[in-house]
Amino acid sequence: MRKYAGFALLLSLAILSGCSHTVLVPVPPRMDLRSYGTLGIVGFASNADPAINVHATRQFQEQIQAAQPGTRFVELGSRESVLAAVGGRQLDVDALKKIGEKYGVDAVFVGDIVYSDPKTNIKIADLTKLDGSVHTEVRGDISSSLKETRTGASVWSSSAWAKRQIGRLSVSAGQGVSGGMSNENPRDEMVQTLVYYLTQDFRPTSERQPAK
Repeated sequence: MRKYAGFALLLSLAILSGCSHTVLVPVPPRMDLRSYGTLGIVGFASNADPAINVHATRQFQEQIQAAQPGTRFVELGSRESVLAAVGGRQLDVDALKKIGEKYGVDAVFVGDIVYSDPKTNIKIADLTKLDGSVHTEVRGDISSSLKETRTGASVWSSSAWAKRQIGRLSVSAGQGVSGGMSNENPRDEMVQTLVYYLTQDFRPTSERQPAK
């Protein structure tokens, strides 16, 4: 026992010694927006209600500006309205050039959210004792890209997903039936999480490196 205790102590000292010779170094974001003077943002589109589109667009803009303060945004409105304003039918090279000229933006963010239908999972722990549970959840998939208005080229794109539970029901021979339904809108609840994961490339981070 003493041998193992001594080994553990030596290992701890070695780890501490290693840490004492490292420093925390800032790492710039993978996607730096400083090269773009002004950015346009087209309202996010989803297969949910319009309030979620507004929420996602606002969250995206807030989280980008929190990660890179000073980023300049022009809110362009919905995809349909901005295309109508430049006489376009889709966000192709021609439409992007016209958007850049009309609104004075160097690049445009476009994003989508797709929610699944509620999915119910049944788990049987012990059939003989009638122990089991049922839970229903919704999945959301978010994606976005940044397109230059001068060339129409896509310079960044990413995606993320999240799940939220709608309700849960547990059945037990000993405890009876228990469970409940969420009072919140699960689709709206997951917007902040979806956008947070989506915008990771814009956040500076840090890592430990050996001290010089």
